[in-house]
Amino acid sequence: MITSNFYGDLINASLRQIGASSIKEIRNGILYIITFELTEEVNVVYVLDVTKRDKYFLQRVVPYPMSHGRFSSPEDVVRFIKNDIRKFTHAKNSQNFPKFLRTADEMSRFTHAAELLFLERNVSKEDLERLSACMAQAMDLLKDIREHSPKID
Repeated sequence: MITSNFYGDLINASLRQIGASSIKEIRNGILYIITFELTEEVNVVYVLDVTKRDKYFLQRVVPYPMSHGRFSSPEDVVRFIKNDIRKFTHAKNSQNFPKFLRTADEMSRFTHAAELLFLERNVSKEDLERLSACMAQAMDLLKDIREHSPKID
């Protein structure tokens, strides 16, 4: 794990330079919890897992959970987080940000409820098709809103 500790130290230093308020190392350089405090009310928290082959698995856990997948280098991780924090820094100033966070929480609860449904119930083909149709409508709505909403620089 010497290599992981080296890259972990590299990520730690780079993230502190871009404003991380806290970086907690868990399990000897294998797992990191990284916090950016944007305001007293808004934190962005990531969990970074350094694998045995020095690959990096990143998840955002606050303000809502989202997996961002695997990265092949510390620079890729830092670049992603830097861009993500830039976007959240801009978004937090929107009057719609609290509503967005509630909507993101509702989507997370929906995902959890769907998982429980499929793992604990024998769901009929018809019900799955109904649910799939609703999801397709929601995706169409997202695409429509994206097309007519101005892009943020």
